[in-house]
Amino acid sequence: MQSKASRPALTRAFHLFTLALALGLFGCAGVRWHKGDGDDAALAQDLAVCRKQAQDKFGGAGSLVPSAAIDSRFGAPFGPSQADLRMQESQALGMCMRQRGYVLVPA
Repeated sequence: MQSKASRPALTRAFHLFTLALALGLFGCAGVRWHKGDGDDAALAQDLAVCRKQAQDKFGGAGSLVPSAAIDSRFGAPFGPSQADLRMQESQALGMCMRQRGYVLVPA
């Protein structure tokens, strides 16, 4: 049985592995959002809205500066890491686009 202290480390490792796997799979074979009845203007607008919602929820580019809560120079870190926040932001963006009827297709 795992201790409670090792669970956050395993969760963080899982998120980093998932991110690395996604980048490896999608980095070589580009993908893009597609909606059967959508055009490029609608895609750009929906993507901008979804990106803004995800950034508002998880911090966006403004949170790239370490805070005392996650910067190990200020003691033991607590709260989500920057990698966790980026992963959550990416997942929120994807969920929003799917709710709007988009799917990822090979570029």
